[in-house]
Amino acid sequence: MRVAYIDVDGTLLGPGGHLLRDARGAFSDGAVRALALLHAESVPLVLVSGRGRTRLEATGRLLGADGLLAEMGAADADHPRRPGQSVYDAIAETGLPDLLLDREPGLERHPAGLTGREGSHVFRGRVGDDAVAFVREASDGRLRLADNGRIAPDGGHIFHLLPASASKAAAVAADVAARGADAAACLAVGDSRQDLDMRRVVGRVAIVANGAEADPSVAADAEWVTAAAYGAGVLEAVRAWLAGATAAARGARALPGRR
Repeated sequence: MRVAYIDVDGTLLGPGGHLLRDARGAFSDGAVRALALLHAESVPLVLVSGRGRTRLEATGRLLGADGLLAEMGAADADHPRRPGQSVYDAIAETGLPDLLLDREPGLERHPAGLTGREGSHVFRGRVGDDAVAFVREASDGRLRLADNGRIAPDGGHIFHLLPASASKAAAVAADVAARGADAAACLAVGDSRQDLDMRRVVGRVAIVANGAEADPSVAADAEWVTAAAYGAGVLEAVRAWLAGATAAARGARALPGRR
C-alpha cells in the first residue's frame, strides 16, 4: 500500500492559503489536479501540517483527505504532563513560550495559533541564530523550536515550540505503521526543513520550488526539488511519482526526481 503525505500551507495551498491561486495571484488548478490523480489511482491522501486539529479537519473535509496529522504530531507526543492536561498546557506551564518572546524581539504569537492548540505553541517572525539552542537548554532537552518555513515575502517564518520527540517524520512513521503501508512506496511533498525530514520514513520526498527558494539550505539537502511552485509543484511531484511507480512495475527505469 502506498500513501501520499502532503503539507498544506506553502505546498498544497498558495500564498494566503489559497487553493486556486499561484504565487502571482493567477488562477491555478494544479493542486486540484494532483488530488484527482491520487484519487484515480486510489492512493490515500494524508495532510501533514502544523495547523491545529480543528483547522486541519475543516481543510481535510474540503479536500477529501483520507487522514490528518495535525500540529506535526505534537498533541500525541511523549511529554511530561498531568493526567488530563494537554501537551500545549504543559508547555505553557513551563513559562518557556513567554521567555522565548521576551528574548526574541522579532517574534510574535501567530494569530492562527491562539486557539484550538493541543500540543504546540506557534509563532511567526524571525529568531536569532541561538534560539534553537536556547530552547533546548532551557527545557533540558524536552522541547525544540522548529522552523516550519517562510510565510511572508519579507522573510518571516513560522516557528513551533513543541516536544523534542514530535516531528512530521515521527507522525508519518506512526501513520505508515498504523495503515500497514509500504514506507518505501510512499511519497511526501512539502516546502520546509520539517517536510524534508520525512525522507527518513518514506521512499520519496519532493520539495516544491517556493520552499527551496525560501531556504537555500533545504534546496541544497533535498534530493528532489520541483520546477514548479505550490500546487503546481505538488502536481509535478505526484505525476512523476505515479509515473515512476508504473515504470518500475513494468521493469523500466524510474523517473529521475531532482531538477
